[in-house]
Parts: sequence; structure tokens; C-alpha cells
Amino acid sequence: MATSKQILVESLQTFAKEVGGKDSRGNEFFVTRAAVTDELTPDGKNYAFISLIRNDQPVSGPYSGLSMKVNPGINHYRISLDIGSEGFGDDYQLAATPGTRRRFLELQSTINEYAKENGKKISCFCAFNFADDQKKPQLKRLEDQFVDDDINSHTQDLFAVYVDKPTIDDGINDDEDFWKIYKAMIATYSEIRNWPNKGERTTIRKFKNAFELKTPASASNFDQVKALMASRHYVVLQGAPGAGKTYLTSRIAEDYEPDNVIFTQFHAETSYSEFVGGYKPVELTTGLSYEYQEGPLIQAIRRAQNNPTDKVLLVIDEINRANLSNVLGESFYLFETSGTKNRADIELGEPVGMGDDRRKYLSLKHLPNNLYVIATMNTADRSLAVIDFALRRRFAWYTMMSRKLSKAELTDNEIFHSDEFDAIHSIFVEFATSQELMMEPGQAYFITENNQSLKERIRYELLPLIREYLDNGYLARAADEFNQFFIDTIGEPIYL
Repeated sequence: MATSKQILVESLQTFAKEVGGKDSRGNEFFVTRAAVTDELTPDGKNYAFISLIRNDQPVSGPYSGLSMKVNPGINHYRISLDIGSEGFGDDYQLAATPGTRRRFLELQSTINEYAKENGKKISCFCAFNFADDQKKPQLKRLEDQFVDDDINSHTQDLFAVYVDKPTIDDGINDDEDFWKIYKAMIATYSEIRNWPNKGERTTIRKFKNAFELKTPASASNFDQVKALMASRHYVVLQGAPGAGKTYLTSRIAEDYEPDNVIFTQFHAETSYSEFVGGYKPVELTTGLSYEYQEGPLIQAIRRAQNNPTDKVLLVIDEINRANLSNVLGESFYLFETSGTKNRADIELGEPVGMGDDRRKYLSLKHLPNNLYVIATMNTADRSLAVIDFALRRRFAWYTMMSRKLSKAELTDNEIFHSDEFDAIHSIFVEFATSQELMMEPGQAYFITENNQSLKERIRYELLPLIREYLDNGYLARAADEFNQFFIDTIGEPIYL
């Protein structure tokens, strides 16, 4: 009769092999270490763990690299992405690849949501910096909650889950939470190791979807931004080219009367006098003169004041192309939705002399309540002005990421090329830092009327964009992946 140790070890190995942990000849891509008694209690060295380590590591003694580890405890088991006793070794680049952390952060979110939906006591830790092999205080605090389980401490781990002890009698019940989590983790581990073939990827999807979350359909970008505009008034849509910022802005503007929408586009030379107001030369019959001309901001304020029952929208395109401190001037303080009770008035408009019409002058503590502002910001152009923290606090920032489009979002003659989109998206997910991920080309690049149009867009728009990224030092580790994409799609390398 098989012991509990044998059942557990063989089950861990079987699931690992099902997601690609062996080659076509049956050779395993891992070495199993099982330092635990037959009853799954600490052995003579007070160890109790089962690890699937790299197959180039020794079967005993010190080892390096990332591994999957299970620690049996009295009431709970610990499953972790472990760092070997000698550190990362050859796995440092794997750990430091952004896609590795991204996958496990997504898994942590899934596990936490599953626990919340089902009232489960499952505790999960995921490191923020996967290139750090030092002890992690947050993981130590988590371990302290399970000290009665007599599980070995290892606070260097990158990912760890504490879950109820599984039932191991004559076999296992893989519907138990332990096995759901282990299968999702070994599937994720297989992906970062690049183990699976096409057929095994189907098993990976099955393992990762075993949680069966009751996730409600997420609100559309339009609905979310519309709600944000109602609550915050001043919103910036940030994202890379093609992510849909301009399209979404135009949809938001459809909720306003055309005369109540005021549009302006910022550029490097945009000034205070152009946006707020200032003196500009005009030609009169008597010669050249100067008149005060109100800019889009004052125009929007007056429109809102004169039509208090109407909503007025000020649209600012490419807000980060200008030097915002210079462009906004004192009007900066008007972009505040709370805390305005004791603030001094801000004065805008043409300076008033003796006997002048003071109605031309604006004195405000805040912008009119019926005035809304929506702006767009290109996150791919790193040469543009930096938005300071004080201004960030005054706006709500809505990030628009590249996403797949459904058929319902296309016109009758439009095609969304999902294979090409997926290929580029997967490169960014795997190799882009958080900052670089904001530079991913948007879905609009992959909407054309036919395949030939797509090839032209890739050749004349997408390839030059990616080449520019690489020339400026971005996504350097993804150069080979990008190069292969362009060879596969248009038969051209990035560089000749």
C-alpha cells in the first residue's frame, strides 16, 4: 500500500508532467527532492518539504534556481515559488523578467478573489520585486500566522500560499483547494519555464481556470469614464497611441450639446495667453493694435456660467505636450473638486482699469460645477512634459490599455487581426517593465479592411514605432522577439 508521502509526491510529479514537465521521451525537466517522512511529518533533520527543482541541480545538498515547493504542515500546507539555498543561479534573468512577476501577481489576484467569493481561509503572498532574493518582512508576518503548523520558515520565497491540509488516503481529491492552487501554480511555473507544447497549453488553461470565479462582466471604458466624470469632473485618459483615447473622448462629448463642447490641443509652444487668455495683435483700419482674447479655459467658464443648467465640456488633447505650470498659471488652483471653502479668489481675464466693464473679469474660487474637463495623454512619448504630483492630485487618471476587440465593436467592413495583436501583446506582457507596458501599441493598429492593409500598417507604422523604442533603449530584451514577429508577418527584419 502506498504511503501518504508516495501519493503526494507522485501526484505533484504527475501534474507537473501534464503541463509540460517532461520531453517526448519521458525525461523529466525537474528533479524531485522529498525531505519528509512517510507520514508527511518532519524528518530526522527536522525538514518537511517536497521540491521540484531544476534538472541540472544535484539530488541532495545545496542547490540554486527557482523551484516549486510544498511544505506539509499540521493543519495547513504551504505551496511556494522557492529560491534555492544558493540563490538564483542561472535563473536570475528568468526571475527578473517582468512577465514572471506579472503572471504570479495575476495568480495572487485570482486566488484572493476565489477565497473571498467562497469564504475560504487562504493566505497568499507575492513579492513585488522578483529580482530580490533577500528575506521579506511581509512574508515573515504571514508565516507567523501559521507557526502552529510547524512549517519551515523560508522568507526569501517569491510567492507563497497557505491553504488547508488536503486529504491523502488511498488517493487525492483534486477538487480540494490545495490541489486547485497547486495545479494553477505548476501551470504558471511551466509557462515561465517555457515547458508546454501546444497540447499541454490546453491543460494549462484548464488548471488555471479551475477556480471558476463568478466574475461579473466588467464595465466598459465608456461607462467607467462617464461615471468618473460625474464624480470627479476632471479626468485624464492616459495610454499609448491606438488605445482608443480620442475615440472615447468623442463618445463622451456626444453627451453634451455641440455648442457646449470646447476643444483645444496642447503643443510644445502652448502658452498661458493661448489657453487662459492674453493680448494678441489685431489689424485695424488705423493700424496694428492689441486686444485681449479669451482662451478656451475662460470661454468654457463663461459658457458654464451663462448656461447653469447645461453641462459644458472642455477637451484638452495631448495635455502633456505643454509646460503645464506655465500654461495653467494661477488657474491651476481652480481644478479642485473639494476643500474650496476658505480659498482666496483666483482672478482671470483682461485686467480692469478705472471705468472698465468689470464683467470682463472673472473672480473664482473653483470652476463652475457644470464644467467638466477631459484630457488625453500619450504615455508612449517619453520626451513630453512630466506631470507634477500637485496637478495629478487634481485630476482622476484613467489608464487605457491595449485590448482585444469583439466583433460587435467593429463596423461591417472592419477586421480585427487578433493573432497579430496577441503576438505583440504577449511580447509586451513578457518583457516590458511597468513603464514600458504603457507604450504598447493600441488595438487600433490591428483594425483594417483586409490582410494587405494590415501588412502595410505593420510595415509602415508598427515596425518604425518598435524600432524607435529599441533605438531609445526601451524593451531591449525583447529585440529578438520583435524581430521574429516582423519576419513572420511581413518578411522583414527590424534592422537591415
